[in-house]
Amino acid sequence: MVNDNDTLHNDDTLHNTGEGVEEERLSKRNLWSFSLGAIGRDMAYTLFNVYLFSYIIFTKNLNAGQFVAVNAIIVACRIFDAINDPIMGTIIENTRTRIGKYKPWMLAGAISCSAVIIAAFSTSIDGGSFVAYLAAIYLLFSITYTMNDISFYSMLPSLSTSEGARNRLTSMTNLFAGGGAAIMSFLVPLLTAGALATSLFGNAPHAYRITAIFAAVMFIAFQLLTIFGVKEKPLSPLITADGNSSKVGLRKMFKIIKGNDQLLWVALVSLIFNTAGSLALTLPSTYIYFEFGYNGVLLTLFNVLFGLVGAATLITFPMISKKFSRKKLLFSAIIGLITGYALLLLFGIVFPSSQPVLKFVMMMIGNVFNGYGQTVFLLILTVSLLNTVEYNEWKTGDRNESIIFSIKPFMTKLGSAFTQLGVALIFLIIGVTDFTNRISDIENTLLSDDAKTNAINAITTSVPDAKKIALLVCMTVIPALLMSLAYALYKRKYKIDEKKYAEMLSDIKQRQENPD
Repeated sequence: MVNDNDTLHNDDTLHNTGEGVEEERLSKRNLWSFSLGAIGRDMAYTLFNVYLFSYIIFTKNLNAGQFVAVNAIIVACRIFDAINDPIMGTIIENTRTRIGKYKPWMLAGAISCSAVIIAAFSTSIDGGSFVAYLAAIYLLFSITYTMNDISFYSMLPSLSTSEGARNRLTSMTNLFAGGGAAIMSFLVPLLTAGALATSLFGNAPHAYRITAIFAAVMFIAFQLLTIFGVKEKPLSPLITADGNSSKVGLRKMFKIIKGNDQLLWVALVSLIFNTAGSLALTLPSTYIYFEFGYNGVLLTLFNVLFGLVGAATLITFPMISKKFSRKKLLFSAIIGLITGYALLLLFGIVFPSSQPVLKFVMMMIGNVFNGYGQTVFLLILTVSLLNTVEYNEWKTGDRNESIIFSIKPFMTKLGSAFTQLGVALIFLIIGVTDFTNRISDIENTLLSDDAKTNAINAITTSVPDAKKIALLVCMTVIPALLMSLAYALYKRKYKIDEKKYAEMLSDIKQRQENPD
């Protein structure tokens, strides 16, 4: 592994790794300003991407045709969003302003996307009119969030080439991003479902609206920390001294992506991982409401240990990555994931519904393994993607950070499209909407708090055990199989280990010193 000084200097400088390779240090200012910016944006993204569907099924009454149309819109928009990512990366790559190439798009995206998020959770229309409204909203979200998403993460590989510094920056950014996601994972169920939500806000639609405003404000506030705090390196001009243009067109964009075989393999592994992870995070909410009662506090508690273990893993990752190779860490991650899904399935089936407290606690414990496994897997994929920037430079002489790193959100969004399609099929096959539509009707009535709670609980207790077990199988077995496939592909196809990365940096350095 490339050695790295543990001390972060106040300025971006160069240091020797002990292998004849000089790498850029990472300043404390850039470390904190960049990573803190992830909090608000992941709060907003989690609300929209994870809980918009819950908002729809628990506050809108949709017939079968409208439910299919909603899911078709979400899938189509997420695919469009994914395809748009490399194009946005190309636009950013060609951007030159007084404040850099990343920051203008970060700011424009944060402001416009925040407005879209508020609008998404602030409508009282229902039925076919809502389907049309959702189509427009989702398209606007796809465009505006992409502006911020691609520019934010494209900045990351430009801040340092040091392996150790990248591990710190990646783990810290993911820690704060996970913190933002955790805040919404805790707050949204707590504030939108159950007796507490009813007493605070009256009904779920109003609760979602207030939560959306809060998330939007946090999105802008934390992005401003990055925009004003990060000190970027000077940009190379698009037109060189000899009159040649370094602008990247669409043809060159495709050539860059196609020519980077390691990028393509990381992309495929990321797609499979993101699909599995999203399924494992989306389905439990409905299962918990059906199995243990319509109470957002339970879903919040279910996510607590998962989030705490993930946070602890993020904090300790820079240290453990110095002692163990990425492939060894990834092996521990897949073992953790398979163990976690197996325990969730086992505890969900073995413990009877007549012992809800014991059953719920044991399932929480099983989910702990998933917290470790998903976090390590995500970190290693992020670092692996970062290293394909230097791989591209090693092969072609160009870094093209914005284009290469646009593949990360591309695969995240494409994975979420596959997830949405999977969830829709699962819900239709199992018959979930028969019960969620009835809950939605009650949420939009003027019943008293107690009457509303009792009526909804009567619906959840009427869900047959067979349907609950079917949901449990889908949220454990399918993710376990997909994660195993992702691990097998990474182990077989990804070649940039710590030794190879150091060799590439050495070759790049020699070429820069001896251009002839």
